[in-house]
Amino acid sequence: MKRITIESLRPGDIILTARPGKGSKFIRGMTGGLVSHAMICVEQGSFIDSTMDGVQARNVQREFFENDENVFAFRLKSPLPDHLVSQVVDYARSQIGTRYSLAEAVVLVTGGPRLRTKRLFCSRLVARAYQSVGIQLVPDQDYCSPEDLRISPLLVELELQIETIAQDEIEAMARRPNPIAMTHTVQNQVLDFARSLDASVETFQDLDQVINDHPEWNSRIADVLQRSGYLDLWRYELETHPWRYDHATMATMTGLEIQQELRLYCVDTVKEAYSGGIRFAVNLAHYNQRHLASPRRSWQLLIGLYETLVRNDHSRREVARSWLAKTYPADLKLHMERIEPHSEMWFAIVDRVEPRLGALARIVIANEKSKMVCSSCGDEPTTDYRIANAAEAMPGVPSLRLCNDCVNIRRGFGERLEPLS
Repeated sequence: MKRITIESLRPGDIILTARPGKGSKFIRGMTGGLVSHAMICVEQGSFIDSTMDGVQARNVQREFFENDENVFAFRLKSPLPDHLVSQVVDYARSQIGTRYSLAEAVVLVTGGPRLRTKRLFCSRLVARAYQSVGIQLVPDQDYCSPEDLRISPLLVELELQIETIAQDEIEAMARRPNPIAMTHTVQNQVLDFARSLDASVETFQDLDQVINDHPEWNSRIADVLQRSGYLDLWRYELETHPWRYDHATMATMTGLEIQQELRLYCVDTVKEAYSGGIRFAVNLAHYNQRHLASPRRSWQLLIGLYETLVRNDHSRREVARSWLAKTYPADLKLHMERIEPHSEMWFAIVDRVEPRLGALARIVIANEKSKMVCSSCGDEPTTDYRIANAAEAMPGVPSLRLCNDCVNIRRGFGERLEPLS
């Protein structure tokens, strides 16, 4: 067995495979192609695809391929700016839970009327994700095969790094609980209940709309969120890997081999120090706005969930950052993600997690005709800062450009500001 190494992929990369089974051979035969399945990378070590189980996120480390199985990866020839890559990833994430459209996938190879439902199959998911930012990889994003993606003139094939998996690792992983599978099961429980109320529900965004439009169902939906374990899925990660969230525990892991493993883990973690967990802050802002407009018990439960996820994600990345700062400072300097204040990526994030800050920054930039002004008041000179306690102070905000007066004011309100450099 083999798998793709984490370092091979970036968010937005497309993975195409050709399984050795009959189903894969049938698809390849009918489409005249080399591949039969498509996936999209959304985060370091994580990808999303659409199978008979619906759209789900998966872990690259747990995705094994047969030794004779063909695996390809592709990337846009003309790279997208980071904020557009984030939108592609956001689209793919937003489709989690969507049911598989076997009927439409069959039409792709056999012909017939082409419906365009919200349901998905693998290559439709990937093509629609890129279409969401205006990139048309194929002539028809609703009806395309994995082979259509493979031969897209907009893509270039990557040289994948593949590693062989020892049999004892395969057996050990099979014995351990699978948190990804547990997440899939719980998500499907929640969505299946929502579909019993409204058959048109496909995603959690659809569920949000149901909660908003049908307050009479809110209590029942809130009960399912609690009963299913959806609100407690995060506990498994915390209990299984406590060292990721605690400076003192990580500091006790001093063996040579474990130090190298920690180094790789911490580097991968700080590479996505802000973008990797931004979805938690985005969802927290979303549910706060929903609850402010239309109070619901379900919104309250989801606000509590995402407050916890924001804190946990921030803690995990701060622990990795501090460990590298002490142990491999050159790695931290080289790999720490830095999102410059007032850049396109900065506005793409801030507009979603702290929209008033984004609006204020645009006003002062326009008034002063410079991006080098203070994010809050427009004064100069300025220094760029990271918010070391962002989870409590300004969830999701990756950085600020501030004058000395605003630094002192913000520190007085409890923000821990550290120079971004």
